[in-house]
Amino acid sequence: MNAPNSDQYFVHAIIGDGLTAAAFLEYAVADHVDEFVIIGPNASQLGRGLAYAKAPEGASWEYAYLLNSPASDIDPEFKPWLEENWAEIERKMTGRKPDWLAAAKELIAKGDVSALNIPRQFFGDFLVERLNNVIDRYRGQGKKVRIVEELAVSIEKDDESYKIKTESGDAIVAHSIDVAPGGPKDQRMEGDESKFSAPTLFGSEERIIEHIKRGAEISCIGMNATMLDALRLCQSALPDKDLRFTAISPRGELPEPLIPDRPDLFVPELRGDHSTAISFLDDVKASIEQAKKDGFEQREIRAGYRAFFLEHGLANFVRDPEEAKFVPRTLRHWLRGGTRDTILDFHGLMVDGVTHVEKGAVREIQPGNDGATIISVDQMGNIQRKETGFVINCSGAGSSFEFDPLTNALIEDRVIDICQTSGGIAVGEGCATKLENIRFLSPATTIIGAEIMPMPLYDAHLLRSWVKRANGLKT
Repeated sequence: MNAPNSDQYFVHAIIGDGLTAAAFLEYAVADHVDEFVIIGPNASQLGRGLAYAKAPEGASWEYAYLLNSPASDIDPEFKPWLEENWAEIERKMTGRKPDWLAAAKELIAKGDVSALNIPRQFFGDFLVERLNNVIDRYRGQGKKVRIVEELAVSIEKDDESYKIKTESGDAIVAHSIDVAPGGPKDQRMEGDESKFSAPTLFGSEERIIEHIKRGAEISCIGMNATMLDALRLCQSALPDKDLRFTAISPRGELPEPLIPDRPDLFVPELRGDHSTAISFLDDVKASIEQAKKDGFEQREIRAGYRAFFLEHGLANFVRDPEEAKFVPRTLRHWLRGGTRDTILDFHGLMVDGVTHVEKGAVREIQPGNDGATIISVDQMGNIQRKETGFVINCSGAGSSFEFDPLTNALIEDRVIDICQTSGGIAVGEGCATKLENIRFLSPATTIIGAEIMPMPLYDAHLLRSWVKRANGLKT
């Protein structure tokens, strides 16, 4: 970003309330900033966003949702925080269902709490505490930090500054802006919002709980992290033996559990002379297969590739940028993983006939008088009908490019671009947009300057690393 005049009162705005927005504040180049303005619906809890949000106090699902990865993969400062706060965490988790402490007892006995899939709300607590310390530090330096708990919907140029319009109609003036929204909206499907269906898990828990407790079969469209959270929600409401839970997706495959098994890090060995994405992906596939033969688990493979690609950009391996853009969508599936506890529970409950997996591409949900019918198509093109009690749309964003109002406006105004090939948002070097002194970074970003992201940025460590780079810091 360009430096301001030395006599100008300079306001820097950060739009967003999740982990990326928190990183932009934490790693800001702040010498010239007189005032920070943090704008987001949950800005007073900066860092939580939707991913690490608080459940209502006393709700059965409070602390039920777990981190996808072991704590040690998320943030190096999280481990000492866990150890310092372990007694309080243990107190809060005692007596909860599902019994997270019982599942974690082996690692707890070893004193290796950083290998656990920690309840996400605790990571949110950690982020909020850290960002409050950052805010206190800035205020101690004489800088003003203002919190605006509103949704930003547009940005307008105004001479040497910008006006950020909020949903309520207020206008906030800033000289530079970091836009850090969440990912794309989940794709919708016909019939996913009715008495017996919900278009999303998060925010619908109370209504879903009612159907779980009446003994309804819960069917999830999609087999991903959100589906695993839906199973945790069910387990928080009823004993496992009383549940009926089905997950449906075209592949019918659960994510691999991210289990820390080896202290040594997997280091990929790839050729650097690929002319096509297919050739490169074949090389990666052979590397992953060899790693598994050598005893590495998905967690070590995923972490190894993440570290490798932070040091070695995709351009080192695929010469043609247009070819490289085909890589992220495929690599995302190969390197995906999920919460160890819940995936292992799912497999165990399958043996007991509690959980089920079905293959099919869902086309429609038809609500009925006491449940819903899921219409799907199998791999042979045959229409399938499944009667169920309640349906949760956990299908994720898919190929849709629907975002929050501000991101949609920036795309429409060509401030940032959509790359159809890589399946995400393209920004300039250092996360720059086409407007001076405005940067953009979200989990949906797949191109930053000349760098094409081999792995999508749905990863706390990767997002923080790219914020550091945008501010000229080492990762």
